Amino acid sequence: MRDRLRRCGWGVAVAAFSFPLVVTGCSRSGQTSGANTPCDSPGVTPSEVRVGLIYPDGGGVGAEAFSAARSAVQARIGAANASGGVHGRKIDVVWRDDDGSPSTFVTVSQELLHTVGVFGLIAQSGTVTASADRLDAEGIPMTGIAAEAVWGEHRNMFTFGAVSPKGESVSTFGIYARRLGATRVAVLQDELSISSQEFGRRIAESLQSQGISVVRTVNYGIEESRPDLVAAQIRDSGADALVGAVSAQTFIDVYGAAKQAGVNFKVALGAAGYNRQLLAKNGPAMAGMSLFVNYTPFDQPSTALTAYRDAMHRYAPEVGETDSEVALASYVTTDEFIRGLELAGACPTRKAFIDNLRTVKDYNAGGLIPSTDLRAPEAINLCYAFVRVNGAGTRFEVVPNQGAPDPNQWCGTQLPAG
Repeated sequence: MRDRLRRCGWGVAVAAFSFPLVVTGCSRSGQTSGANTPCDSPGVTPSEVRVGLIYPDGGGVGAEAFSAARSAVQARIGAANASGGVHGRKIDVVWRDDDGSPSTFVTVSQELLHTVGVFGLIAQSGTVTASADRLDAEGIPMTGIAAEAVWGEHRNMFTFGAVSPKGESVSTFGIYARRLGATRVAVLQDELSISSQEFGRRIAESLQSQGISVVRTVNYGIEESRPDLVAAQIRDSGADALVGAVSAQTFIDVYGAAKQAGVNFKVALGAAGYNRQLLAKNGPAMAGMSLFVNYTPFDQPSTALTAYRDAMHRYAPEVGETDSEVALASYVTTDEFIRGLELAGACPTRKAFIDNLRTVKDYNAGGLIPSTDLRAPEAINLCYAFVRVNGAGTRFEVVPNQGAPDPNQWCGTQLPAG
C-alpha cells in the first residue's frame, strides 16, 4: 500500500500548474507568512502540513461507493498546493484503508495520529462512529462525508448536510411535495436498516407538516421484497406520492412497478439515485422521479462546478466521471479542511483549527453547496436542491423554486423533535 497520495509525476504536476483562486473561493494562494516558521504542532514543518486520509479502498464494505473519494481529495489538495499551499506550506496527505470496518478505522486512525504524526484527519468513510469519542477527547480536527449521525455530535468533526442527532425534521421535503400537488404519501424504507427507518420517519414528518397524509409505510426487506407486491400495496392505499429511504435501485424498481400497476404519482421522491450511469441503465423506469441533493446540482450551470471539474481533470485524471456525489462531497470536505488550516494561522494548532472554523456561519465551498453554518455541529440542514428525471427518462432537470430568493434552492424550517 502506498503511503502518500502521489501518482508518478503528480508532485511535478502540482509545481508546474498555476491554478486560479476560483477553484473554491476560500483558499488563499501564495500565503507565505508561515513558510519556514518553526511550529511544534503535530504534522507541521516549515514547509508542509501532513494530513491523514482514511477511506475504504481494499474491497470492504463501502469501497465501491467511496472509490472516487481519494481522487477528489487529491484534486482539491493538488489545486491548493499549485496555488502556494496554506500559509506557504504544502499539504502532504498520508492515506490508510479502513476496509469498511469500524475496528480497522480505530487502528489506522491511531497509527496516522501517533506513529505517522499527522495534524488531523479527512475521513471519507462510513465507519467513524466507534472512534468519534476518542478523537474528540484528543482534540483531533476532522472533516469528512456525513455518512453517520455522529458527525452532528462532536465539536471537532466538520462536514456539511449532516443529519441532526436530536431527531429533528425539516419542512423542506413537504414543501416540495405539496407544491407538486401531493396529498397522500406512501413511505418506503429498509426493514433491516435503522438509519433508513429513522430517515423514513423524518421525511414523513416533513410531509405531514404540510398537510400530506401518510397512508402507507412499507418496510422493504425479508418479509416484503418483491416490487410488484409492494406496488400493489401502494396502489391499494390510494397514495398519490411515494418517498423512499432505500437504495436507489430498490426505489426505482418499486416506483416502476407501481407505475405499471396504474399508480399516477404527483411526486416520487428518492433519497439516492442522482447518477447518470444509473439513469442510462434504468431509463424510462425513472421518468418523473425526483431526487434531493444538498449541493449545487450537476445539471445546473455553475462557475463553481466548472472549477471543480477543472481541478478533477487536472489533478485526478483517472476519474472518468467527475459528476459523482461521493467525489463532490470528498472535494468539499477537503476544502473544508483547507479552510480550517487557513483560519488556524501561520503556526497552526489543532485547537485553533477547531475553534476558528467553528466561528464560520456561511461556509459554501465557493458555491458548491448552500451556505452552511459551522458554528454548531448539530445545526440541521434546511435547504436542498431538487432534480427530476424528464418524461422520456433521458436526463435530469433542476426543479426551480419559483419566487424564492435563490430559485435553485428549496428552504424550509426546523420542526420539533418527534
